[in-house]
Order: sequence, then C-alpha cells, then structure tokens
Amino acid sequence: MLPEAEAELRVAANQIEEERPGLGSALVREVRLALERIRFVPYASRIERGEIRVHSTVRFPYCIHYLVRADEILVVAIGHRRRRPAYWQNRVDEAGVAYRVMPAAA
Repeated sequence: MLPEAEAELRVAANQIEEERPGLGSALVREVRLALERIRFVPYASRIERGEIRVHSTVRFPYCIHYLVRADEILVVAIGHRRRRPAYWQNRVDEAGVAYRVMPAAA
C-alpha cells in the first residue's frame, strides 16, 4: 500500500471517529474486508483509468484505487467517493508503480 493511501485511511478514520465514536474503527474494518475481497478477486472491480481499478466499500462512501500486477496488488489511494475524485492520478506513471503491497491470491 502506498504510504499516501495508508495516511488517507488514517485521516478519514480519525475524522469519522471524532464525529461519531466507534465509527472510525468500523471504517478501518470495512476497508480491511474490502482489501481481502480485492486480494481474492482482484479483477472483479471496474477499471477506473488505465490499469487502475476501483472498489467501493459497502457501508461507507469510500473507494479503494488499486493496480494489479502478476504477483502483487498496489493500493494507490483510499478516498471518499465524491471528494476530489482524480487527486490520486499523479501517484501512478504510465508504466505503473512497482511497490510491493500484498501477494495476489493463487
């Protein structure tokens, strides 16, 4: 996961937690579940731009933008569905970024 994506999740969870105690940790759990779904079925989500796919969380209005490689999944961004929709696009070049994130399911 890109450090920026980790920071986005942390900031979102903290903001939600301040507004409604307990809800921030629920967001983190929801994102973890979504990441597991992505890990096991990486090509199920729609393509957003180039090779970047997007997976929406069920309970919260957040999306996970990610890139699938042969042996890894790179989480590029975790953001609100309706706020700054294309802000993450400068994080990936035309060839893609080769950070190691989590192994793809066999």
